[in-house]
Amino acid sequence: LAGREGSRLHLAISERIIRMISSIIILLLLCCSLIDGSSWASVASESSAAFIISQTKAKTSTISSSSSVALAALENGDAATQTNSQPSFTLKQRNPYDVHVYYNGSNQREKALLLRSKMKQQFPWMRFYEPKDVPIGPHPLPMWEADFASYDNHVFWGEVCDFIKEEHEDLSVLVHPHSFDGDYADHTKNAFWVGDVLELRIQGWKR
Repeated sequence: LAGREGSRLHLAISERIIRMISSIIILLLLCCSLIDGSSWASVASESSAAFIISQTKAKTSTISSSSSVALAALENGDAATQTNSQPSFTLKQRNPYDVHVYYNGSNQREKALLLRSKMKQQFPWMRFYEPKDVPIGPHPLPMWEADFASYDNHVFWGEVCDFIKEEHEDLSVLVHPHSFDGDYADHTKNAFWVGDVLELRIQGWKR
């Protein structure tokens, strides 16, 4: 009898041990499954993140490229947004703007005089002066000059600048105001250039 009881006890213990081992194995399998799933989730997440980053970089590159083009246009005086609104300085109650069209050599001189003729037809209210075939004052090249004549004509600033942008070809053109900021500011930060920006001889001017 004692032997039978011992066998039953031994069998029960063995079954419990087997169940425990089975449970441990199941838990291990579940853990492995969870770990693998996490790994796959991590890989998927990383892949998605890499895709998003690559798309963002592509968009950033496009924006950067567009910004570079816009910046180059601004530097060359070819950005339409420059003439969509009046400048932010205060004009004096007099002739508000001067226009200087520069030329270098006979070929450019012909183009400059042709532009002069077109502007005289387009803007008969402007005052035009005779060409100066040698550099004078702050101007590093020969040029002809015109101005807006009276203060009321300041409203035509954008129209005049847009026309010059369309017609200037390879000429450099400076449109500068007469503002309360002073001559130096009016020929630098307040100046509007079309074409190549020239270095004016204004180093000795009061800033």
